[in-house]
Amino acid sequence: MLKQLQIRNWALAENLSIEFQPNLNILTGETGAGKSILVGAIAAVLGGRAYTEVIRTGFEKAQVEAIYDISKLPKLRMFLDERGLEAGEELVIRREISQKSSSRAFVNDSAVTVATLAEIGNFLMDIHGQHEHQSLLRKETHRQFLDALGQLAPDLQTVETKYLHVREAEKKLKSLQSRQKELNEKRELYEFQFNEIRKSNLVPGEEEALEDERRLLSNVEKLNELSAQLSDLFSGENVNLLDGVGQAENHLAELSRYATELQRLFEEFKSARIVLDETARSIEEFQNKLEFDPQRLEEVESRLDLISKLKKKYGNSIQEILDYQKELEDALNLQGNFELEIRKLEKEYQQAVSEYCNAAQHLSEKRTTIAAVMEKRVAEQLTVLGMTAMRFQVSISKTPDKNGLFREKEQHFFADEFGVDQIEFFISPNPGEEFKPLMKIASGGEMSRIMLALKTILAETDEIPSLIFDEIDTGVSGRVAQSVGRSIANLAKSHQILCITHLPQIAAQGNSHFSVEKFVSDGRTYTQILPLDESGKVEAVARLIAGNTITDTVIESARQLIAEGRQN
Repeated sequence: MLKQLQIRNWALAENLSIEFQPNLNILTGETGAGKSILVGAIAAVLGGRAYTEVIRTGFEKAQVEAIYDISKLPKLRMFLDERGLEAGEELVIRREISQKSSSRAFVNDSAVTVATLAEIGNFLMDIHGQHEHQSLLRKETHRQFLDALGQLAPDLQTVETKYLHVREAEKKLKSLQSRQKELNEKRELYEFQFNEIRKSNLVPGEEEALEDERRLLSNVEKLNELSAQLSDLFSGENVNLLDGVGQAENHLAELSRYATELQRLFEEFKSARIVLDETARSIEEFQNKLEFDPQRLEEVESRLDLISKLKKKYGNSIQEILDYQKELEDALNLQGNFELEIRKLEKEYQQAVSEYCNAAQHLSEKRTTIAAVMEKRVAEQLTVLGMTAMRFQVSISKTPDKNGLFREKEQHFFADEFGVDQIEFFISPNPGEEFKPLMKIASGGEMSRIMLALKTILAETDEIPSLIFDEIDTGVSGRVAQSVGRSIANLAKSHQILCITHLPQIAAQGNSHFSVEKFVSDGRTYTQILPLDESGKVEAVARLIAGNTITDTVIESARQLIAEGRQN
């Protein structure tokens, strides 16, 4: 529900603040007083078009701020939460139009796009009177109206669930078919790669061992020289380290017999001598097996070269190459299982399609039944609203599509999560004229009254809490005007309505009444919107009855109209 609206520097409105009531809010005023300013400002704050031309002369920026009570709109609050927008019981929307930059939009002080603003607006209000703001101009709204009247939400949910099952089954099937196609296209390559790796007989850790061996074979001469020098140090003619160490050990053993504190040192020295002996033997053994083998070096180089080439092609290490070999083996082994698995998934897909088509057909049949009910009830309401010549039709059709999901009598039709039906409202404004799309031929006033008829029959199920009716009284007078007024008043029992009218029969029905006035001060023109008390309301209705010639009789007629309105 729209609680408060603030308008600054918007056309003739320099600084307006209006507080609206929950039920029927009537706005009246002379032509040109600025009623369209109000509608345009509300449309802008709900994501509608806004041009710099609306900025009041002499100012750099125009601003509209609307405060909504959304405590009873759980779907909107969920929508806001999903987008990280704070969602309490109140929603503050602000739209700014600047001379120097593009427009900006804010929701609870968080910047949002105008597109997001429009999405939020779809939850809050329906504006009727200016074509670009009417939900009846969106065919998806026609479907929503029909489904709401038939209370088809559970059936629609079933169709949506079945549709998602179809898409999931289709995704699995296409994925496997894609893998099969890829394998078929690359089978020869995969077989070549697998055999190349398999024939190489790679062993984890092999590369490191070969590199060690290559270093050894490539440096045999240097290693021989170093080994010989070490051997000379240990047991050479000029220097015999082992003999010297042996003599030192004997002396230390003798000392330790007299000085027990040297016993531990002797044991450590003896262990060191053993290590030296083992080192000398190891060096000798190493030197004895050193032999330059050019053939073996060539074999090692060749093997390392092979490993290097395989690494460039298949992985950064032998383990990665072997892992890739396993992947190739698994892929090649799958070939025999593909057909079996694909046939299984095809059956699952066809089963999902069949279940979807059954659900969509069931929903379509229900829609066809409820369409006849809607046509009858809308016709009744249009008669009440003075549109006796107009005929209303709900068109339910299917769109042929060779790739469509829904199949009927060997023909395929487009289908989605909403079913197979293309739903659109048609009207015939006058006798003898063929039915044509509502959104192409209906005038603003006709559109408003058709919406009023639809909203009336859907009052209990409609989720949009607020409506604006502008031009709804076009071509209406007398008893029909009274009927229109009563219909609006009845609708206002379950909705907040802002109604701009020139008819006293409609204005008299209001719970709240606002006067839109234009005045000049210091050479500048201003628009103001004033809430009226009881006497002001009587005077405003009287002015609608008789213009500026207000007599006691006119005042009494106004009071009588208002009293009749309160009896509804």
